[in-house]
Amino acid sequence: MDGEATGGRKRAKRATPEVRQADILDAALSEFAEHGFEGARMEDVARHARVSKGTVYLYYPTKQALFEALVRRDIAPRVALAELFLKGYDGPVRPALLRIVDMAAAAIAAGKLPVYPKLLIAEAGRFPGLAAFYRREVVGRMLEALSQLFAKAAARGEIDSVNCEMTAHLFIAPMLKAMMWSFVFAPVEDEPFPPGPYLQAHVDVFLRGLGYKGEVENA
Repeated sequence: MDGEATGGRKRAKRATPEVRQADILDAALSEFAEHGFEGARMEDVARHARVSKGTVYLYYPTKQALFEALVRRDIAPRVALAELFLKGYDGPVRPALLRIVDMAAAAIAAGKLPVYPKLLIAEAGRFPGLAAFYRREVVGRMLEALSQLFAKAAARGEIDSVNCEMTAHLFIAPMLKAMMWSFVFAPVEDEPFPPGPYLQAHVDVFLRGLGYKGEVENA
């Protein structure tokens, strides 16, 4: 009994606000992945996080607040890094695009990101706030940064003159496909389709379509 009490005191001592929030978010991600946004229940999040339901509501008053916190934890730092790189980059366009797809492939391979587009596709009609948040904080920021990259490349004659926003949409489409593939087909494939080589090939095929003046790999 004394050992159990000691263990309980040690766990309580470790349960700082940061630890509690991390546990809650991990539990929420598991619940969202298994039950969807609508099916996930705050009491189950609390149970899996080993905290009270009141503690969950203290930090995250709604399920949307949980979703937004997860996106800020798992995706926003990658988006910020890519955005900072793209907006500050002034070199040849191909290395920049390769770096972006490598970042995307690594994120997909990590296994956490696919749950977010899956949730959005399933739940956006009933919970438009989820889609609006993700569109603003993730997709919109990447589209803007990519548009600026293509504008600079076109201005120096590296690619043909293009509608930069449309070009950004076209560029990210295969990344969305790779994410979708990872949670629809990868679980039933003998050998999951690797996102890295696919997205690298996309860069060179894409650049050919833009009349890229530099060298590309055979794809």
